[in-house]
Amino acid sequence: MLALARAFLRDPGLVILDDASSRLDPATERRVERAIDALLADRTGLVIARRLETLERCDEVAILEQGRVVERGPRGALVADGSSRFAQLLRTGLQEMLG
Repeated sequence: MLALARAFLRDPGLVILDDASSRLDPATERRVERAIDALLADRTGLVIARRLETLERCDEVAILEQGRVVERGPRGALVADGSSRFAQLLRTGLQEMLG
């Protein structure tokens, strides 16, 4: 929470978020997600996430496995491509595979 507050105060051009909403109760998570949406508006952001819902705000997605990028591309294109790793994760809901 403190890091998010600092980011708002500094008004950076690049924001890096590493599982920013993990380990939060649902009510706090919703507040943090709204704050993140505001923070990322008109900025470049690098969002590291294990939860697929977090990636809904992203334009580009990269899937990492064992430290290697196994898939990368525009989120919409990956969702539309039924054979993409990302589309498969969305279909099966195996979010733990992102971890």
